Amino acid sequence: MENSIQDINRELMLDANATAGLLYEIFGLEMTAAPTECANCGNEGEIGTLLAFTHGPGIVLRCSTCEQVMIRIVQTPEAIYLDARGAVYLRLALPKPKSEPMMENDSLGG
Repeated sequence: MENSIQDINRELMLDANATAGLLYEIFGLEMTAAPTECANCGNEGEIGTLLAFTHGPGIVLRCSTCEQVMIRIVQTPEAIYLDARGAVYLRLALPKPKSEPMMENDSLGG
């Protein structure tokens, strides 16, 4: 019986790319390519490769290797709750600073 439950759960899972819009809403960054590491098995990969279970009151993102829960996200009318205890880290890249254009004749005698 347990195998059939696992099979049904597996059939309902998508990859985490399906949660790209919500992740952008939360972080303000494109997150599917952001690296993360599973606290259970040590698998490292992009968030978009996690297994997404979206058919509940919230979203559960599981490791694609060991299927342990890495991230839980629940939205209410007042707040978004994010639990990332199953991840060793989520890496958020900072935007690259914009360089100022060089002027041909600057005020230093050129």
